[in-house]
Amino acid sequence: MTEMEDPLEVYRRSLADAPQVVEAHPPRIERAEVWPYPDLQRLWARVQISPFAAFPNLAFTVTDPDGAVVCTMFMVEIREVYQSVTMHLRQPPRAGEPYRVLIELSRDEVELDARTLDFELTFQDPAQAANRGGQP
Repeated sequence: MTEMEDPLEVYRRSLADAPQVVEAHPPRIERAEVWPYPDLQRLWARVQISPFAAFPNLAFTVTDPDGAVVCTMFMVEIREVYQSVTMHLRQPPRAGEPYRVLIELSRDEVELDARTLDFELTFQDPAQAANRGGQP
């Protein structure tokens, strides 16, 4: 009768033989944009970061014209370099007024990169705005 290898030993050996992935530099936010939905109560945020070996965290903080936080989102150990999320404002929208979103990339309690985007809370179709060459 053929003797089988212990599956755990096969797994350990395959991990030991796997090449080690080393980052040339910590991940950075390469591109970020935010677009209000037509109802102005939700925001569509898109973020692209540089490639990474260890999974980073991604945080969004949206503030209104008075600087009050109206929305937060924290994504733990993201797996993809491109993120597309919808965030819901917790306060009634103030159409046409300036808002701000702070996007923070971190890992192991260390901030790797941050980007601040200022935008007016007005609806613009992203496809049409891209044709005009602009973020809101």
